[in-house]
Amino acid sequence: MQHIQTDMTPEKKMSGKIRRKRLTDDIIDRLVAMIREGDVKTGDRLPAEPVLMERFGVGRSSLREAIGALSLTGVLSVSPGRGTYVVATSDEFLARPLQWGLSAAWQDKIQEIIEARTALEQSIAGFAAERATEADLAAIRAQHEQLRKDKAGGKKIISADFGFHKALAAACHNSILERFFDELQLQIRSWMEQKAVVPGAYDHVFDEHATILAALERRDPAKAKAAVHAHLKHAGDHLIVALKSHKSSGTAAKKSGKKK
Repeated sequence: MQHIQTDMTPEKKMSGKIRRKRLTDDIIDRLVAMIREGDVKTGDRLPAEPVLMERFGVGRSSLREAIGALSLTGVLSVSPGRGTYVVATSDEFLARPLQWGLSAAWQDKIQEIIEARTALEQSIAGFAAERATEADLAAIRAQHEQLRKDKAGGKKIISADFGFHKALAAACHNSILERFFDELQLQIRSWMEQKAVVPGAYDHVFDEHATILAALERRDPAKAKAAVHAHLKHAGDHLIVALKSHKSSGTAAKKSGKKK
């Protein structure tokens, strides 16, 4: 087998025009390489869209689709009016290959990804109903109460929402399932942020969490699994709405660009 040598510098990697494979996936590859190789670091803002479009030789809609995929997995954070920032560290990203695989697949396999998360957290809830200690239940109740306070105070409730699910994972006392949850935690948190842009998406989260908690307290695995399934079904529906809205924005931008 022949080994092909290359003398590509980081600048060439960032500026080379993309001509192979699916365009969006290639842009993701290039953005990920920038993070892995330290060209952009945690907290850095990505170059402006026109700059990246020029460097990669791509259109605005394709670039936005790639950024949307990495935002969904928690690698990037998009702040309207401020720009796109790197959230994950290069070490953190390299340590989570599952996230990278999902970032490339999210557009075509979002329903399968939602199903996988639901199956994982149903298993977690079933074991937690059987194995949770009083300390575990107290930690879950604390996050549930924090969500109530944040919602009543008009604060962002994503941290408490995520904290509830993380405490639930710890309560299952299965190190493998907990590790799977940890592999997805940046992505799950990002899903919550994506979902939050949908009007009314968080209206029933407190009540749905209450149903899960009640099943845990009754030590009822079947009801705990059913409550998690119903909760994540609603969360998944809102996520799909958010993604469709994001895709529509990208399509509109593409049409607007053609008119110019």
